[in-house]
Amino acid sequence: MIVTRPLASVQGYHGEDESLGTRGNRSSGTEALRWAMTCLRAIEPELHPMCFTNSELSCLECRLSVSWVSMKPEIQTWRSQLVQITPLPQLVPGRVCLSCDVCCRFPEPDSSLRPYFTAEEIRRAIDRGVASAQFADLNGCQVSVVPSPVSDSYLCPAFDPVTSHCRIYDVRPLDCQIYPLVVMWNVDRTQVGLGWDSKCPFLRGGHGDEVGVAAYADRIARLLEQEDTLETFAKNPRLIGRFQDDVVLLRPLPSLTERLGARRQALGIGRQANSQAEGLASRASIALRQAQGDPELNRRVATDAPTQQTSLILHPLTLPDRPRFARAVASVESPLAAYAFAPHFVWRALFSYSWTDIDGHLCLFAEYPDGVYMPLPPLPLAAGARQDASPSPMTPRPSPAALAACFAFLRERNTGSAVTRIENVPEDLAPTLRALGYRVVPKDSDYLYRSRDLATLAGDRYKSQRAACNRFERDSRYRYEPYQDAHREAGLALFEEWAAQKETAGLDAGARHMLRDSASAHREALTHHRALGLAGHVVWVDEAIRAYTFGYERSSSVLCILLEVADRRIPGLAQFLFRESCREAAGRGFEFINTMDDSGIPSLAQSKRAYHPVRMLPNYIAT
Repeated sequence: MIVTRPLASVQGYHGEDESLGTRGNRSSGTEALRWAMTCLRAIEPELHPMCFTNSELSCLECRLSVSWVSMKPEIQTWRSQLVQITPLPQLVPGRVCLSCDVCCRFPEPDSSLRPYFTAEEIRRAIDRGVASAQFADLNGCQVSVVPSPVSDSYLCPAFDPVTSHCRIYDVRPLDCQIYPLVVMWNVDRTQVGLGWDSKCPFLRGGHGDEVGVAAYADRIARLLEQEDTLETFAKNPRLIGRFQDDVVLLRPLPSLTERLGARRQALGIGRQANSQAEGLASRASIALRQAQGDPELNRRVATDAPTQQTSLILHPLTLPDRPRFARAVASVESPLAAYAFAPHFVWRALFSYSWTDIDGHLCLFAEYPDGVYMPLPPLPLAAGARQDASPSPMTPRPSPAALAACFAFLRERNTGSAVTRIENVPEDLAPTLRALGYRVVPKDSDYLYRSRDLATLAGDRYKSQRAACNRFERDSRYRYEPYQDAHREAGLALFEEWAAQKETAGLDAGARHMLRDSASAHREALTHHRALGLAGHVVWVDEAIRAYTFGYERSSSVLCILLEVADRRIPGLAQFLFRESCREAAGRGFEFINTMDDSGIPSLAQSKRAYHPVRMLPNYIAT
């Protein structure tokens, strides 16, 4: 949350400085304002006298000048004696922030939008009453959020939902100070830039004029590329967010890009293959000793992994990597929807995906502002033989050496952050990881249905869905057909309409954030459906595309539904679209339909349960 602080409310001069005509009393109100204006104009004569109102600096240029002056080295000693000014200027008026329902609220507990605190910012926040438990790493991390008492979303622990004020406003982190400007990587992570976040209602509503925003961005960019700020970013690279397609790029930050590039080289990211080979040889030796039954080594590999060689050569995940990915997941028998290329690649605007080969395993990593994690366990590139007498197939077990190397790399990159984890661990792999000493906890389950049940909607338990389909077919002129490239623009326009309809329906803050984040995934699917291996369909109503869906083959028996959009104004269209997708799947020989998890959204969970899943697929996270 951003609030403009009135100049008249700040503390006045306490010492004695005859050259300024003041003597050791504390001024207040109009006198303090005039005194501060006199001091500041003596330092920065370009300030406009009429821009000082009775309560605040109303002119953007003057607010910027005040902040810029306060940052000049030769002014630092004066600044400490004179007036305590917020380190960075603010663009959005305080009255707007106090009525906003976006900032400081988050859709899920591990939202990538949570503010990042440096070690010093954490110390100051704790001194102001924020519990130390809200910070997973006191050396720097994103703050842990708390459940909202009034909605299904989560709140920054420093935010007061009753008054809409920040309890630590005057010591809030840099991440919050510059908002609605954000520092982020471009899409291929080669350049850091400064942009403005279109999720901010003030800017989205057109209240910020282009000239004012441009001037503000120029001044903030200069402040951010000062040496001390560059060093802060170098020590806290997670201050730089991942690419967001709803952030409008304003300025590149070349000095910051250069500084971060130097740091990545110093950490050994992208070193030559011989470093990786040496590390793999060491891990192969460890794996051999484990296979020979060294229980103490098993425990040490699981718990002391950060001491091992962790340099890896990471490759950005691209569309040509799909065949490699398909080979790796082919031997995984779990029906979990995550074991495919498409459900990861479509989110590349929100996560920076990369992969490497460790000990004969494909290892997928995903990076976002809080750090790096693995969305899948290491995947053996050749199917392993079963180690028991069961005739049924199972997920091949990754080698202990590969697991240890992955966790060592994650802990090094995350500097101890709690984000270090492997997600989407199948049920049959969980005991293996526990035996190696890893902590394994449940994650949201996928919903699995029998395709013929949803294709026919027979029986009383599907009565309402069947009635909705019948109503749509009775009242509409429609046709259902495969998605084609020519449908892309109509699909993109439909998504915008659909998203606006859902927001109008009264989503809470968390659901709104998730909806906006999903825009990039829909764009990827509509644009690259063939390269991603997606099968899409559209529904025309009165000669306009009013619904679309995309799915992919998880295995010969399981089809996963990835995305669905249907005009909410047309009764029964959503139910019709889903039924037709299931009919298509059943006709192609798929026995089951997987609709993924419910993202912890109660309304979505209720809708999925209404179709009576035959099984909730267990899913786990390993740490």
